[in-house]
Amino acid sequence: MAAERRGKRTHTGRFLTVQTLAGFSQWIDVFLIFSIPSFLWQASPARIALLAALFGIPSLFLGPFIGAFLDRIDPRRILYLGIFARSVLTAAIAFAPNYWSFAALTLLKGLANLCYWPASSIITNRLVGSNERVRYFSSLSALDQVSKIVTPLIAGALTLLLNSQVIFLFSACMTMVAAALLPRLLSKTGLHWKAPTSGEKHSPVRLRDILNLPRNLIVTIALSVGISLSLAVYDPHLARFLSHSGFNPRTFSIVVSSTGVGAVTGALLVRFFFANATVASLVRSGIGIFTIAITSAAVISSFYMEYAGVGTLVVLWLLNGLGYELFMIGSGVNLQNLCPVSMLGRVSTSVRSLQMLVVVTGPSIGAWLISAHSWSMPFVVAAAFAWLLLGLSITGLKANFSRPFGKAA
Repeated sequence: MAAERRGKRTHTGRFLTVQTLAGFSQWIDVFLIFSIPSFLWQASPARIALLAALFGIPSLFLGPFIGAFLDRIDPRRILYLGIFARSVLTAAIAFAPNYWSFAALTLLKGLANLCYWPASSIITNRLVGSNERVRYFSSLSALDQVSKIVTPLIAGALTLLLNSQVIFLFSACMTMVAAALLPRLLSKTGLHWKAPTSGEKHSPVRLRDILNLPRNLIVTIALSVGISLSLAVYDPHLARFLSHSGFNPRTFSIVVSSTGVGAVTGALLVRFFFANATVASLVRSGIGIFTIAITSAAVISSFYMEYAGVGTLVVLWLLNGLGYELFMIGSGVNLQNLCPVSMLGRVSTSVRSLQMLVVVTGPSIGAWLISAHSWSMPFVVAAAFAWLLLGLSITGLKANFSRPFGKAA
C-alpha cells in the first residue's frame, strides 16, 4: 500500500512537470503573439486586437462541443493530439512570413490549446486523488505564476541572442519535452477509460444539465464567471488609468508584477501551510481578500488618488493577486471534486467559454463607464460586484463543500 501511494505521488509529480512545461510555453506564446507583430510588421492596435480575438475564438465558440467530444472518447488521445499540435504550430509560427499567415497559425494554436487543456483536466481528475488536489493545484499555481513573471525576462534575454520570431522555437521545445514525458507517464498510471453506454447523452452542456449539477459546483461556477467579469471591467484599462493619474509606465510594470507576486504568495501559502484547508475556506477567503483590495482601490481612486503613491498601489494589487489565486485554487479543486467524471470535459470547456465571453465583453463595459462617468467608476462597479460575489460565497455554499462527487457526506 505504501509503495502504491509512493507510485501515485511519483506520477502526480511527473504530471505536474508536464503541466508546468505546457503552461510556461503558453505564457511565452501569449507574450510573443502580442508583441512580435508590433515590432516585426508594425501591426496596428486593430490587428493586435484581431490576434487576441483569433486566439480566444475557439474557446468562446467551440469549447462546449470539444468538451462533449472529449467525454465520448479516451481523453489521452486528445491530450497527445493537443500537445503535438501545439508543438508543430508553435514551430510553424516561428517561420511565418507575414502577418496574415501568423494570424492563421494563431487561430489554429488556439484550437490546439482547446484540445489540450480540457483533456488535461480530465486526466488530472483520474490521476490526482481528491486528498491530494489542494496540494497539487497550489503547487501548479505557484509554478505557473512564477513562469508568468519570468517570461518577459527570458524572452527579452533571448532577443539579444536570437531573431525575435525564432524565440517561438524555445516554446515549441518545451511542449515537445512535455509530449515526450506523456506516453511513459500515462501508460503506467493504471488509468482505464470506460466507453460511454448508448444511453448516455454527450451533447454540449445545456442549462438543464448545469442545474442538475451539485449545488456547490453551480455556485462556484457562478463565482468564477463573476470574478472574471469583475476583473475584465477594470483590468484592461489599468495602464491608461495610471497614465491619467500621472504615473509613468514603470509604475504600471511594478503594479502588474505585484499582482504576480501576490498570486505566487497565495499558492505557496496553500502549498506549505494550508494544504489541508477546506475548499470552502479557500474560496471564501480568496473572494474576501479580493473584495477588500478592489473596494480599497475604488475608494482611493474616487477620493484620495492625489495622495496615493506607488507603495499603496503595490499593496492593493498584491492583495488582489493573493485573493484571486486563493479563489482559483479552491475553484479548481472544487470542479475536480464535484463534477461527474462523465461530464468533466463538457462542464470545464463550457465554464471556459463563459469566462472568455465576459473577458471579451468586460473591457467594453469598463470603457463605457469611463466615458459616461469617470476613470474611477470601473473600480466602483467591480467592487460592488465583488461584494455580491462575497455574499453569494457565504450564503450559497453548503457545509459539505469539498465532498467528492459520488461519495457519502
